[in-house]
Amino acid sequence: MAGIYTLSKAEILSSRKLIEKIFRREGEMITKFPLSFIFMKFNFNENAKAQILFSVSSKKIKKAHDRNRIKRLLRESYRLQKPEIYSKIDCCKYIFCLNYNSTEIAEFNEINEKVIYLINEFYKKIS
Repeated sequence: MAGIYTLSKAEILSSRKLIEKIFRREGEMITKFPLSFIFMKFNFNENAKAQILFSVSSKKIKKAHDRNRIKRLLRESYRLQKPEIYSKIDCCKYIFCLNYNSTEIAEFNEINEKVIYLINEFYKKIS
C-alpha cells in the first residue's frame, strides 16, 4: 500500500458488477445534501481495505468540466479522510459510493464538511 494520504488505483471501484450492486441499493445509504454515501461490506480481491466510486449526475450538472471539478473535490476530501476510515474498518472490506446530488457547484469547504459528517455517520452505523 502506498502513502497514507494517497488514493491508488486499487482503491477506486471499477468493477461493473459491484457498481451495479451499489446502484441497486443493496448497500446502506446516508444522505446529507448535496451528498449521499452508499456503503456495503464486500470481500474483493484487491489489497485495499475499501474501494470507492465518485459519481456526479450528468442530468443535474450539464457541463463535463463542472462534473470533473466536483469529482476532483470529492476525491480530495475523501483522500484527506482516508486514514480515519482505514483505522475504523480493521476487520472487513467495504465498497463505497459518494454521489453528488445538486444542480449547484459547491465549494471545497462545504463538500469537505459534508464528507466528514457522512463518514462520522458511517462509523455510527458500523459500530
